[in-house]
Amino acid sequence: MTATRHAAPAVFELPDDGRVRVVIEDITPRVDGGRYAIKRVVGEAVDVEADAYADGHDCIGVQLLYRRHGAPRWQARMMEAIGNDRWRARFTPDALGRWQYTVRAWVDHLASWRRDIVKRHAAGQDLAAEWQRGAALLAATAARSG
Repeated sequence: MTATRHAAPAVFELPDDGRVRVVIEDITPRVDGGRYAIKRVVGEAVDVEADAYADGHDCIGVQLLYRRHGAPRWQARMMEAIGNDRWRARFTPDALGRWQYTVRAWVDHLASWRRDIVKRHAAGQDLAAEWQRGAALLAATAARSG
């Protein structure tokens, strides 16, 4: 199995402005920086971890992509934050052979908006402008999703 940090084929399209602001580092497991394949047996889980963070205070989404080598489609699984900018997800190879996995991340503008509006509501602030911003974010998301 080979870990990579380069961009994987899109499972769904994300806004370009979100992808360039996120850094992904230290993907594990890997052997000699990804030069050699890790070893697993069929049915044994692969726990993939990575450091992912963005500039500023925006929330990010992090996703594990994996596939059997040569398969036309990547399978996707959202990674969960485990603390200190570290993320984790697991996949289980179901067939013998080479498998590939990679990690991608993006700024999650809707999650950032939701977090901020909850804080502002708790502080008793006027939310009229925030509701308009949220509506615009939802409209943009709907337009991208087709």
